[in-house]
Amino acid sequence: MSWENLPAQPRAVRFLRRLVQRQRVPHALLLTGMAGVGKSALAMEFAKLINCQDPQDGNCCDICNSCRKIQGGFHPDVVLVAPDGQYIKIEQVRGMQSQLRFRPFEGNKRVIIVQDAQQFKEEAANAFLKVLEEPPRDHVFLLLALEPQMLLPTLVSRCCQVRLQPLPDSWLAKHLVDAYQMAEGQAVQAARQAMGSLTRARQLVESKHLEHRRKVLARVEELAQAPMIDFFQATSLWAKETQDLGQDLEILQFWLRDGIVSRLLGEDVPGPGAAREDPFAGRFHEVPIDYMFTVHQHIDQALRHLRGNANRQLTLEGVCLIIKDLVYGEGSWYSIPGGWQDLPLQSW
Repeated sequence: MSWENLPAQPRAVRFLRRLVQRQRVPHALLLTGMAGVGKSALAMEFAKLINCQDPQDGNCCDICNSCRKIQGGFHPDVVLVAPDGQYIKIEQVRGMQSQLRFRPFEGNKRVIIVQDAQQFKEEAANAFLKVLEEPPRDHVFLLLALEPQMLLPTLVSRCCQVRLQPLPDSWLAKHLVDAYQMAEGQAVQAARQAMGSLTRARQLVESKHLEHRRKVLARVEELAQAPMIDFFQATSLWAKETQDLGQDLEILQFWLRDGIVSRLLGEDVPGPGAAREDPFAGRFHEVPIDYMFTVHQHIDQALRHLRGNANRQLTLEGVCLIIKDLVYGEGSWYSIPGGWQDLPLQSW
């Protein structure tokens, strides 16, 4: 693998290459970013580059013994530290320290990669801090974490920070088409919902999430058009049948986010019926954008309440009612089936 084959992180790659080319590699780097943006792949590629026996134009050669061993995961001078269970424990840090007493066996530098560095237990973090305060020669520490705020400030202050950005939707969609032979339209939908994370994109595809998404959006479309006499019975059935109501609400949140983005960019607005003509799409253009943001915030609040053990049915009813209002206006809150045709829609 070379830099070009890594997930799209041009700024981070350019910065790391310059460090190596100018021979100014710091003793510790902190790579931060959401899960699935390529922190581990970037760290491994960086370890290959600084130990490559024949680097060329800021790239490792991928064919020397050092590159092949690192790629295969058995290079003696690349040490991986990952949480043992939920946390990185003091015993793991002490085991790592025992290796630091010796110079690198084969490589130019020994590289210690700490996965999920935000999972340090306090005593382990303090022990690791002492290592960074007096770093041994010819050693480079790469800490991978979600956010710098999740680590001890003293640890962060002793690292050179490199921020990785969410992956572009276009890159994710292309990867899904190539890796899973997906239809381009489905890949674009999955990439949008992944919100910049390759890990999440793969989970969406492998868990048949797209098919579930179509069912959820079809269900909310039916509820939006249903008379109130049927509405509450249908939401009660939904709340009982679904295995993961939080995931269903996230689908609605992503759908609305797509609508907001499309409105702002002046593109066609995606709606529940993604695989067919959508009766909602035309109505979105009539809704004030501020109200769309309000509904998005309402769904986000409902998700937080649900995680706090709020009543599932009441939470779902609140979300579906505000979507019903968003799409058709309060005039759609009719109680008799078939009566909605004679009611004027709310004027935005």
